[in-house]
Amino acid sequence: MSASGICRLAAAALVLSCSVSFADAPPAAQIKPRQDKLRDMGGALKAITDEIKKGRIDWDNAVIPNAQTVKDRSGYLLNWFPKGTGPEAHVKTYALPVIWQKPDDFTRLGKQLQADAAKLNQIAQAKDEAGLKAQVQTIGKTCKACHDTYRSPDYEKDNEE
Repeated sequence: MSASGICRLAAAALVLSCSVSFADAPPAAQIKPRQDKLRDMGGALKAITDEIKKGRIDWDNAVIPNAQTVKDRSGYLLNWFPKGTGPEAHVKTYALPVIWQKPDDFTRLGKQLQADAAKLNQIAQAKDEAGLKAQVQTIGKTCKACHDTYRSPDYEKDNEE
């Protein structure tokens, strides 16, 4: 096989390997990446809140990139909880079984978060301080509504600082 043929074969293998989706991984292997992405979102929201508390907002280096992270991650949130990735996976997870027992409500909250995150990102791009403060409160309420129902209270105990 020629060098160009080998390169084409390697490129095809790379494309094929990159096309395997999150949902194709075994359930237990999906939990840690989900937790990491949710922590990314939480960390990004905390960074925005910290900027507001400082009284002098760094839009370009803190708020805008973190608002983008929240928006980007929220777009995939509803794909992070396929059946089999709850406690039955026998991997530590704070996702409660009610996620899969009440999928319509969970989906409603996930879509609300997506809308809230998109608005947060627009407000950040516009550098609207009053809007940012209000939207951070709104998105916080959406997060809390989901956490109160769908996340184990053990999360708070296990993640105290």
